[in-house]
Amino acid sequence: MAEKRLVQLNNEDRLEVLKKLGYVLNDQGFVIDVDTKEEVMCKYSKQKVHINFAAILPGSTLIINATPLTMAQYFVEHDDDE
Repeated sequence: MAEKRLVQLNNEDRLEVLKKLGYVLNDQGFVIDVDTKEEVMCKYSKQKVHINFAAILPGSTLIINATPLTMAQYFVEHDDDE
């Protein structure tokens, strides 16, 4: 597996990136797709993505909850992508 470099953003910067990708937050801080008006669900945890845990993954626009388990699942799934 090639080395992947991750960058930690504060919520303000994270929100700016999300806006550029077509997402906003609802009143509770969950990520909403501007086009569909639906809450973004983490592919791995199957839970709504909150700004405090949102991760935009390298080389994609996939947004997940950044927990050790979901991050591990993402990297295992993309191990052969290099």
